[in-house]
Amino acid sequence: MCPGANRTFGGKMQAKSETRKRGVLPLLIAIIAVTIGVIFVGNNALWGMLRADTEANATAWGAFLVKRVPQLEQVVGGKDSRQIAEAFLRGRGEIGTMRRFRVYDRRGIERVDSDQVGFRPLGGEAPSLNKTAAGVFASSVAAFEFVEHGNGDARLYTARTMVPLIKDGETIGVLEVFSDETASWTSLQAQFRKVAMQIGALVFLAFLLPGILYLRRTGQLEFAASRLKHTVEYDALTGTLNRSAFTALLREQLSSASTREMKVAVHFIDLDRFKNINDALGHAVGDQVLSATAQRLRRAIGTRERLARLGADEFAIMQPFYTQAPEVVAQLGRDIVREMARPFFIENSEIQIGATVGYASSPRDGRTVEDLVRAADIALAHAKETARGEAVPFDPGMEAQRQYRQRIEVRLRQALARQQFEVHFQPLYGVDGHELRGFEALLRLKDEDGTPISPEVFIPIAEEIGLIGPIGHWVLLQSARTAREWPDDLVVSVNLSPMQFQSHDMPKVVREVLQQTGLPPHRLELEVTESVLITDTDKVLLALREIKSLGVSIALDDFGTGYSSLGYLWSFPFDKLKVDKSFMKDLAVEGSKSREILATIVALGKVLDLKITAEGVETKEQAEVLRSLDCDLVQGFLYGRPLDADQMATLLASRVRNEAMERASQRLRRGVGKSSIVAALKSA
Repeated sequence: MCPGANRTFGGKMQAKSETRKRGVLPLLIAIIAVTIGVIFVGNNALWGMLRADTEANATAWGAFLVKRVPQLEQVVGGKDSRQIAEAFLRGRGEIGTMRRFRVYDRRGIERVDSDQVGFRPLGGEAPSLNKTAAGVFASSVAAFEFVEHGNGDARLYTARTMVPLIKDGETIGVLEVFSDETASWTSLQAQFRKVAMQIGALVFLAFLLPGILYLRRTGQLEFAASRLKHTVEYDALTGTLNRSAFTALLREQLSSASTREMKVAVHFIDLDRFKNINDALGHAVGDQVLSATAQRLRRAIGTRERLARLGADEFAIMQPFYTQAPEVVAQLGRDIVREMARPFFIENSEIQIGATVGYASSPRDGRTVEDLVRAADIALAHAKETARGEAVPFDPGMEAQRQYRQRIEVRLRQALARQQFEVHFQPLYGVDGHELRGFEALLRLKDEDGTPISPEVFIPIAEEIGLIGPIGHWVLLQSARTAREWPDDLVVSVNLSPMQFQSHDMPKVVREVLQQTGLPPHRLELEVTESVLITDTDKVLLALREIKSLGVSIALDDFGTGYSSLGYLWSFPFDKLKVDKSFMKDLAVEGSKSREILATIVALGKVLDLKITAEGVETKEQAEVLRSLDCDLVQGFLYGRPLDADQMATLLASRVRNEAMERASQRLRRGVGKSSIVAALKSA
């Protein structure tokens, strides 16, 4: 996986970690809430238990007083309290936690205090009015108060309880009891801590472990979902967005850009010569080039731009830009071209590919995703045809060219289905310009209205859309059939496209054409350009050798204009070199470089036993120079334009008549009878 994909996948791992963190927090909150709830409920339970215990003790002490002090009503009313003192002394051992008590009358006035010596009554209207005691008397409902004293180990817990004194179903007073509950409270707390630990263990088992398992499972599901989302939205090789995700993001960006001072540009990037890398070095190296390209493009763009891979070697960049700075769009296009012009170093090899860019921006070139993408695609197609290795903006005029191209595509398919192509033949002469050696087959196509379409237009389109194979086969078959009717000393030369070697078994095709037409192999010559040897050289050379073994001649066309290499001439024994017509321009100028180069090519051909054909000859001066350089064959407008079927018949008939007249002239010189000569001419 490429570094970009690792970075993206790392982000998914981080997202998974964040998901776990987000899931742990609610779980911890739930556990803390349950723990606090347990503590709260436990404290309330302890409080209730302690209160119930102290109320029970106080009530029991009140019942004890009512039972043991017959004159309790008089005591509460302010009489002698010695009986209460005696009862207290007798009952103190029974109620061990009680440290002090008081007795109040119905109005809440204190009548007895156990801390007073002899338990003497206060007598009279004592000023210590206790409203709590009066409330207990009125409602017959006990009151309770729990008080903490001291700190640390010296901490004491005291309970203050007020209960009504009831005799014969009637409340006669209120008893206030102060009791030491330190031992009871400490014991209850110890028991509570033990129970709390047990409850905590249960909470852990009931919540934490299932919660951890749930989070683990949820994390796995979310991680799997994120990986699936990554697979759906990102290119596995480069870690960039794929086409569908890029389109969705562009749609969103266009929608949001319409409400602010932002515009959006789209750059389509096509790698130059990438197919050659794949074919020559293998797909593994090609994949590394694509990954390195994605990294390089990431460095060329900013944080707001987004990168996508749309196809095999086609990338796209979405570029938001501020309305007041449209020049950044063109600058990014130039930056991309400059970055991609630098060589790649992969597996100790220096690889040079380059890139062509077409770009469009909203709203000038389109307001919708479809219009903007279409405009950028048109700009890229135009750049690939006219300005390889450059960044080209969309222009409305390109649309007309695109429509014309589409019309040519339709016309090519129609012509192939209806066999509406034509084959014209251009004469090929010896360098003296008199001896006809053969013809070169040239494919012609007319539009539906009869207007000729240039081969320079429709042949590249046929190659791009994959029709050159069947079209080339048709041309080869028609040319061989036509040549079969010519005189036996004339050859037919047919051009082969590099694409035919990639998609067809050319030796098999040639063999079948020869069998179907009956054309002798030595009368067929196949022309290939140097570009056919660049892609998968070994495979092409093997195919050419097999074709040559059939007896067919092989000519290297356009020699001197492409990737000319003597290695090709050594590795494969061509029969002929055809010098490109571009050398004819200043050939007649004394001392011109074209003449020197052509002289070198002719000398090379002599050394390698190759015939040299010069094409594009248009003037007598050019023909004279070629004759002086000892060139073998010539063709061009000086000797004849491409001919259709009728013109071919006329030319060949004229050749036959000329030959007959030449034979008659020879007979006259030898003294043959005039009547026999006339008969020979009539038969011709």
